[in-house]
Amino acid sequence: GILLAGAAMFVAQRGWLAEPLGLTRAAELTLGIALTAAVLWVTEAVPLFVTSLVVLALELVLLPPQLGDSGSGALFLNAFFSDVSLLFLGGFVLSAGIQRAGLDRLVSHQVMKRAGRSPTRVVVAMMAVTSLLGVWMSNTAACALMLGLGGGMLSRVSAGDGFRKALLLGIAYSSNMGGLATPVSSPPNAIVMRYLEAEGTAPGFAGWMSLAVPLLLVMQTLLVLYLGRRFPSGVKEIPLDETPPPAFGAPQRVVLAVFLLTVLGWVFGQKVGLTSGTVALLPVVVFFGTNLLRTAELRTLPWDVVLLIGGGLSLGAAVDQSGLASWAGALLPVEHVSPFVLEGTVAVLAVVISAVMSNTAAINLIAPIVMGLPGVDHSRLLLIAAFAC
Repeated sequence: GILLAGAAMFVAQRGWLAEPLGLTRAAELTLGIALTAAVLWVTEAVPLFVTSLVVLALELVLLPPQLGDSGSGALFLNAFFSDVSLLFLGGFVLSAGIQRAGLDRLVSHQVMKRAGRSPTRVVVAMMAVTSLLGVWMSNTAACALMLGLGGGMLSRVSAGDGFRKALLLGIAYSSNMGGLATPVSSPPNAIVMRYLEAEGTAPGFAGWMSLAVPLLLVMQTLLVLYLGRRFPSGVKEIPLDETPPPAFGAPQRVVLAVFLLTVLGWVFGQKVGLTSGTVALLPVVVFFGTNLLRTAELRTLPWDVVLLIGGGLSLGAAVDQSGLASWAGALLPVEHVSPFVLEGTVAVLAVVISAVMSNTAAINLIAPIVMGLPGVDHSRLLLIAAFAC
């Protein structure tokens, strides 16, 4: 992978692509950077966030002289350390605070207590809680938490019963589905929001939810029907965990209040001139300022994801600024393709690519290509790509 990436960058650096492909020098170098990033992201020859830093370094060294603007490096830096990065930092801190206060366990316990004991009700309740947690915290963390809660149920059901597979698959799929709901639910959403903001067509936090939540509900319903038919259970009642939930004291009240204020800020902040990244500072300041979270928790935040997001946005800025997006778009015969076929193609491409590599890296590669397509609804295609990833 490293050798292939080095070869791609070497060819671009030598200037062997400009004349055959009809590229400007800036676009040729950007193509080399994009190919280098694609090879490293697909092969994972180095950690994904390292590739993002490689992209930024190559852009800062190679592109400003070719763009004729010594200050153009700031464009790539601004894209890398953008409002989106701050948005996700706030989301991660909010998730850490929820976990530290035990609100995730409290919510799941209360839901399961009221769901009943039939296998279908238990699976539906576990899936609903997993999706809800996946909206506001890492999908991986939500899945791990719910698998821990479901482990006790599995141990009380015979090994061959369909409930076991239905529960495990329901939790796994629901944690991913929760990532659809808001711009902060998963990195592809935030990356696409950045592109939409540049286009002036960003739907806003509430607007995104109005698009994604119905899709989430439809997918959850279909999944429940499929799992119930595919893995029927022979058990009438599922024994539930009787461990008492965490206490609801002052720390839990603080976290809940900050959570509600942050969500309200994300939904309505644009009306008073607050960006999502600015609102995301609230949980950071409050949680660390009150010692609810400490420096040790700050060090354990997934900074690699923040860097990965920044690399993709920086690459997108280079593709647009260098003219590579326009060049690539002109090569694709989209004028005679129906919108439905084009949207289906983007969706399938996103599903296939994200099935074999990081969802974030996949959208990093797809979004600049979509933005370069001429005469199409970029906003619609970007949303389709994000949901598919």
